[in-house]
Amino acid sequence: MPDLAWELPQLIAGFSVVAGIIASLSLVICLVLLRREQGLRLRERTLSRQASDLALRKLTSSVTACRAMLDSTPMVVLVFERDSARLLFANQQALELFACNSTEVLSDQVFSRPDAWDDGKYSLRDFELWLEGARQLGVHRREWLFSGADGLDVWVDCALGNTVFEGGAARILTGHNIHRYKTELVADQQRRKVLTGINNGTPLELILDNLCELAEAGFPDSHCQISLYDEQQDALLSKGNTPFAQAFRDRMPRIAAGYGETSLGTSAHTRSRVISASLSNDHRWQGCRSLIEDLNIGSAWSEPVTGQNGELLAVLTMFSAASRQPSDEMIEALTSTVSLASLAIEREGWRTNLEASASSERFIRKIGVDLVSVPVGEAYAGELKLILHRVLAQYELGNIAVWEVSATGDELVLVSSTCRDGDAGVCDGKAARVRTADVLDSVTSTKPEYLVPKDPAFDWLRMNAGAPKPVLAVPVYSSSEGSALVGLLVAQSRFFYISQTNIEHLEVLGSLIRTSLVNRRLVETLSYSVVDEREAREKLETELQVARAIQMSMVPGGGIFKESYKHWSIEAWLKPARAVGGDLYEFIRLPSGKVLLAVGDVSDKGAPAALFMARTVSLLNYLARSRDGDLIAIASELNAELCRANDACMFVTMVLVVLDLSRGEMEWLNAGHNMPMQTSCIEAPKFWTGESGPPLGLYEDVTFCTERVLVPPGSSVTLYSDGVTEAFNEDGVEFGDARLLNLGYRGSRQGEGFIRYLREQLLQFTDKAPQSDDITLMTIQHYGH
Repeated sequence: MPDLAWELPQLIAGFSVVAGIIASLSLVICLVLLRREQGLRLRERTLSRQASDLALRKLTSSVTACRAMLDSTPMVVLVFERDSARLLFANQQALELFACNSTEVLSDQVFSRPDAWDDGKYSLRDFELWLEGARQLGVHRREWLFSGADGLDVWVDCALGNTVFEGGAARILTGHNIHRYKTELVADQQRRKVLTGINNGTPLELILDNLCELAEAGFPDSHCQISLYDEQQDALLSKGNTPFAQAFRDRMPRIAAGYGETSLGTSAHTRSRVISASLSNDHRWQGCRSLIEDLNIGSAWSEPVTGQNGELLAVLTMFSAASRQPSDEMIEALTSTVSLASLAIEREGWRTNLEASASSERFIRKIGVDLVSVPVGEAYAGELKLILHRVLAQYELGNIAVWEVSATGDELVLVSSTCRDGDAGVCDGKAARVRTADVLDSVTSTKPEYLVPKDPAFDWLRMNAGAPKPVLAVPVYSSSEGSALVGLLVAQSRFFYISQTNIEHLEVLGSLIRTSLVNRRLVETLSYSVVDEREAREKLETELQVARAIQMSMVPGGGIFKESYKHWSIEAWLKPARAVGGDLYEFIRLPSGKVLLAVGDVSDKGAPAALFMARTVSLLNYLARSRDGDLIAIASELNAELCRANDACMFVTMVLVVLDLSRGEMEWLNAGHNMPMQTSCIEAPKFWTGESGPPLGLYEDVTFCTERVLVPPGSSVTLYSDGVTEAFNEDGVEFGDARLLNLGYRGSRQGEGFIRYLREQLLQFTDKAPQSDDITLMTIQHYGH
């Protein structure tokens, strides 16, 4: 027990020492742990601060890189706040589009100013509403028309969506500049509209307005004006209904086509492009300062509009407020508009000419009938003057006159004119007669030609007072080949020149006047009274010879005709039974290159037949060319005209043939005439067979038909009048069809002299027997291989 009592205190003291040691160790551990925790917290704060600094540096770098990336993209980029229309960022392409140097300037001058936007559906308010709607929808795409640099509208294809920009919610607009595409699209629509208008016959003024809109679509800061060329006035007439065109037309309705007459008149005169880069300093625009200021134009670029044959149609001019020189690209862009203008104006010209030709054809036909019906005698000049006044009104002429070659041929005598008192030249009575030689010194062609003041005959033939105008002289010959001058048709324009179309109509009118003058001469020649017959017999015989010469001059070659082509020979011979007769033949070159041949026989003989023959030949010449060889149309219209006012019931039988020289084919029509005879070296001679229509001038509203036949090489065709087969010899024996057919057997051996052989045989048969009827022969020989 004592040992236990002694050990217990020692054990307690040992436990106390151990407990102190443990407590000390625990305290040391706590201090170490506390120090470690403080170190860890300090390190954590340091790392957090470093991470924050790093994130801030990365964010700053990311914003810079993002802006740089947006600036480098070819698209237009605009960034707005999510909840408002405040502009946060605009890339370089956007700044260039609006001609601003910073986002702030763009925001102040464009996105904060409604007056910088379009007044229509592309206003600033519409844009803000679109932004609001896109915020709700998320993504939206739309084409928008912005007002870009220099106030020029620019189309942009926009895509609008939500995004985050520089750490905040935003909306981003990206877009592509599609202005060129939209401009070309509008231009294509305008071109289609113009072409549709041309095809549908839209009025030319509306088409010209559409063309101006087309031109202005490619040059938004410019105005287009089209001036049509008037050939008679030799001037440009301003057209157009756009505000600019109307303002220009009010100030300059007419511009002379001359050098120095603005760039428009100069372009019309030179038929070339004229550029006035600065109107205020261009001598061609002197005297137009008020026009330049009122219309606010600084430069002009004029392009001539020409037709297929190079003739001037109009001048298209682009005006711009700024002084500038058009680039090659601009010139190329306007080429299609100029071509469309040419097409539209030519198409309108064709339509107008077609209507005018139809009207003129009816007019000339009526004039031709009236000319034939003009009474011969003292009333002739007065009646002719009334007809000339109708011609004057139809073709918008200033004056027109008809001259006739005197019977002696050494003078031209004024027959009638439309001159008024106070006019110059022939109208003051000083030039009722002119020496033929003086006129022929100036009129040297068989075609219409202008006389100007330097020509010797100008002062004799002019018909206007004041400034001299060119005189159009249309020579009237006895035949289309121009064998003998019968007279002159002289005309002056109401303005300056006469249009080419009207000149062609006047040329046809000249051929009708030729018939009237020849008829007058024939009737006057044959109208001597019985009382004066004995004293005037010798003179009458002379004049009958003149009449015979005139009548014979109305057929090609004057009664003996020969025309040769490659592998073809066409010959004709006409012998009247009296001084004048009713037989005829004709040879007419057609516009198609073919040849129209005709042989006819008028009922009765002598002067009535000659007059009817002259009328027939004149009408046939006109109809053959105007109908280009359409035999049915020629025969129908010729029959209708010959039936008109035919109280004497005269008629003409006729064979009409259209020969295709290249193919050896003939189309023929028979109007009550003898059937043609065809001979060949390999076949027996034969008369053509086919349906024959009635004679011309006998019945109205009749129909005709045509036949076709091939004329091979080595063959010939003979057309003839009944004066051949009904010729009699001294014993009263008729020549007959059989004898003519028999001569055809030997015709193939005569070569090109077949008509000579027929003539010799016919004259040998009749010998001294008097000729009972007019005789006409025509042979068409094909002697190729």
